[in-house]
Order: sequence, then C-alpha cells, then structure tokens
Amino acid sequence: MLGFLLKKGFFDIWDNLLSLVVMNLGYIVPLGLFYVSTLISETSTAYAFAVFFIGIVLFAFYSLGISGITFSYSQYQKKGFKAFKEAIKYHYTHALFYCAIYILIFVIAVLIIPFYLSLGSIITMLLGFFIFWFALILVLSMQYFFPLCMNKQADGPFKPLKRCLAITGDNFGVSLFLLVRTIVDLALTVLTVTMFPGLSGIELSRMDTVRLLMKKYDFLEKNPDLSKKDINWDDLLYEEKALLGKRTFKSMIFPWKE
Repeated sequence: MLGFLLKKGFFDIWDNLLSLVVMNLGYIVPLGLFYVSTLISETSTAYAFAVFFIGIVLFAFYSLGISGITFSYSQYQKKGFKAFKEAIKYHYTHALFYCAIYILIFVIAVLIIPFYLSLGSIITMLLGFFIFWFALILVLSMQYFFPLCMNKQADGPFKPLKRCLAITGDNFGVSLFLLVRTIVDLALTVLTVTMFPGLSGIELSRMDTVRLLMKKYDFLEKNPDLSKKDINWDDLLYEEKALLGKRTFKSMIFPWKE
C-alpha cells in the first residue's frame, strides 16, 4: 500500500502542479501572521497571541477550502474554486474546531509541557511525558481531519476527530509514515520556495492516504468475517491502479510521446 501511496501522491501532485503552486501562495498570509506574532512577542505577549490566533483561523479556513479542491484531485477530478467555496460554506464549523484543537496543541507544547518538566520531580516529569504523547497522538490524528471531513460530508466536527483517533490507533505505522512524509515535504517546500509540494501538496497527500484507507474499511465492512490480515492490497487497489494508469518518467516530461 505504501509504495502505491507514494506513487499516487507524486503523480497527483505532478498532474496538478501549476494549480497547487498557485494555491500555495494563499498560505503566505497566515504564515506571515505567524512570523509577525514572533516579532510582536518581544514587546507584547497579548498582541502576539492575538495575531497568532488570527493566523490560526485564516490557516484553518484556507486549508479547509484547499481540502475541497484536493479532495477532487484525489478522486481524479478537477472542480476548481467551486470546491473551495463549497468546503467553507458547508464545513466552516470543522475549521473552527480545527482551530481549537491546534490552539490546544500549541498551549500544550509551549506552556504546559515546559512547565511540568521545569518542576524537576519524577512525577511531574512523567506527567509531562504523558502529556507529550497525548499531544503527539493529536498531531498524528489531525492529519486525517480535513480528508475525513470531505469523505464524510454529513458529519459534524466531532465525528471526524473520533474517526481520526480510531484510524491513528488502527494504523499507527501509516500515521507515523505520513508525519515523516509531511516533514520531508515541508523541507522540500522550503528548498523550492513553496513550489513543490507546498502545503497544498501535503494536503493532497493526506487525501490520498485517507482514500486508500477507506478502501480497506469498506472491504472489512463488506466482509465482516475477515480481518485486516486477510486483505490483499494488490486486489484491493486494482481499480485504483487502473485509474492512475501506467505512468513513467518519460510520460511525465514528454506526454505526447506516449
């Protein structure tokens, strides 16, 4: 599965590279606010938190809109800006919930964990490490939040979080793989000055991951007598491989020669 996931993710980004680059430019505003908040923090902590909060809100709503577009890309469709508007129109509560979760993670990382570790006792250090793992599980789980929001259109904001936690627990290795991939993609994004793959490309990779995982759960739902050990991924991904088609390096650079 992971091999095909990398292949699908790469070609989905390649096939939509120009539009992804344009969408990446929209992240300049919230990222700029994050940077400004660090500068303001030297003179006013309250103003710094206010600017940071505005940045989080803008980042969440813009990411939600981008998720609507990347969801269509993952489905081998191109819905464009219409999908962006519909995602915000129908799922704005998910963006607000997303903000709350990431503000919680930020507070845990910046205030709570350092506080407990600074107390110096074994009990508080153990408590600090426990809170750290809680925050890490939240970070791993939130990778699936907007993709599940798009896949389960009728759900409110709490159900996707519950599903995120369940998927993370059931696919901990995949979740760690996705986190490492995100870190590598962020490094590539910095090196290419947001060109490739960018935050939009990262969101598309998460969409692809959830798309393939949903196939596993659909299979298990239709075959309740089987377990995940009985899954033959070659058979399960047969249709997906057919949709992606035969892709080569030559077809990427010189598609007219194929």
